[in-house]
Amino acid sequence: MVNPIMVEMTRGHYPESVHRGRAVVVDSFGQVIRSWGNITEPVFGRSALKFIQALPLIESGAAEAFHLSSEEIALACGSHFGEEMHIKVLERWLQKLGKDERILECGIHRPLYTFSTKKSPNIYTKTSPLHNACSGKHLSLLTTALHRNEPLEGYMTREHPTERRLEQALSEMTSVDLAHTPHGTEGCGIPAFAFPLYNIALAMARFADPSHLHYPRQKAIHRILSAVTDHPEMISGSDGFDTKVIKLTQGQVLCKGGAGGVEVGIIPSLGFGMALKIDDGSSKAAEIAFLAILRSLGSVDEELYEQLEPRLPILTHKGRTVGFLQPTHFTTLPPETAGH
Repeated sequence: MVNPIMVEMTRGHYPESVHRGRAVVVDSFGQVIRSWGNITEPVFGRSALKFIQALPLIESGAAEAFHLSSEEIALACGSHFGEEMHIKVLERWLQKLGKDERILECGIHRPLYTFSTKKSPNIYTKTSPLHNACSGKHLSLLTTALHRNEPLEGYMTREHPTERRLEQALSEMTSVDLAHTPHGTEGCGIPAFAFPLYNIALAMARFADPSHLHYPRQKAIHRILSAVTDHPEMISGSDGFDTKVIKLTQGQVLCKGGAGGVEVGIIPSLGFGMALKIDDGSSKAAEIAFLAILRSLGSVDEELYEQLEPRLPILTHKGRTVGFLQPTHFTTLPPETAGH
């Protein structure tokens, strides 16, 4: 099966390059609503799985024990841009734990806000592990360890109780046995797992409609989705795609991107989950294809679709538009031929 061309870069009116990908929309019963390309081949979900990875923080009782706010819970689900608003929430969270940033083993990287075209880096800011896009996830793991009186050392290894809880949540939500799943290591150091795209979408559908799950999980999911809806700025940042989608749809669509061209979506009103992977790993192409699917499902109207910038202009060095990165008409392909 050849995955369809979902996004193209044009120069003038002629395609210069293309991005193939695969995607699937599923309901909470596991029924495929629409699909494109090979949805059974495993892909690394990367940071797109953070909503699932936040479940142990709630279900263990750690969030309640340390009186975590909705902002802090949302940040546990995010890949934040390292802006001042994110650092303040992280510092407040650390104070509740009675710890400092030295307990974080996620490493340090250039804050994501410095890659934005709308903001310039603050050269006077000292970069720390708190600026790591995954520091919220790491703090959630450490919070559960502290609550359970478990050692903090080695909290990222598969043998540690925090990671075992995380893997159990991933396995239960995706219906995949991780003992036989391809795995590797995330940039932030924790284990990474590859799932069939269908199963990632299934997990998101179970977030969209958790009524078939046991009550404690339903409660945890509702708390996570409420936190993300109330604080979308914690999921990425001021100029971030996920933040913008959640904010402009007023929580009617919740989404999370991951490195390597992965994007997932939750549509609570329909009970649908979505998962998308661009073959060449382009995050921009994943975002554009994701919007095209939302439009095809009727989850965004034409006005909102345009507000979400479904086409990115290709500019000359003087700023003149000479082409676009834009979706193809892949969403109109019949399901039986969408992958060919």
